Amino acid sequence: MSRNGGHCAVAIVGLALVMARRRSLETHAARTERASRTTALRDAELVYMERLFRISTPVGLVAKLDRAYRMPSGLLVLVEFKTRWSNQPFLSDVIQLSAQRMAVMGQTGQSVASYGYVMVKAPTRRALPIAHLVKLMTDEQVVALVRRREDVLAGRALPRWPLSRKACPTCAFRTRCDYPHRCRQ
Repeated sequence: MSRNGGHCAVAIVGLALVMARRRSLETHAARTERASRTTALRDAELVYMERLFRISTPVGLVAKLDRAYRMPSGLLVLVEFKTRWSNQPFLSDVIQLSAQRMAVMGQTGQSVASYGYVMVKAPTRRALPIAHLVKLMTDEQVVALVRRREDVLAGRALPRWPLSRKACPTCAFRTRCDYPHRCRQ
């Protein structure tokens, strides 16, 4: 065998090993992703992951999905991942998924379920995510929320106090809040 033929054989074997390793990693990643799904999504196809969607009407929205799955029926189901100690979905998660739903439907024309999943994982290495099924807001509710936010920011409407004191410590308006004994404590 010529010297060049030997180098080619080594290169081909090396390339085959690299490709086999890459396939093994992709297979492992696919298995890990499938194992992280809630039972209801086991037969679904992952169609979007970390993807940005935009619409300009009826309101401007930009939404980045964590994941979207296509069910055998063709319906898309959205999934949002959260890492936090509190193992529950929050209203902000529902708002986020609802805006994502509206943006996906507006940009793609695809049907998206009126429910989604919030996968909550505790911030520890061994914790597994726990799925929480949530009912999403309607498009009309999302539009009303966007318009209310615009009105508050423009000074055309007054903000409302939070439903829970837990919102106060992270509120951007905490230092200017005039709600006595609630947000300042």
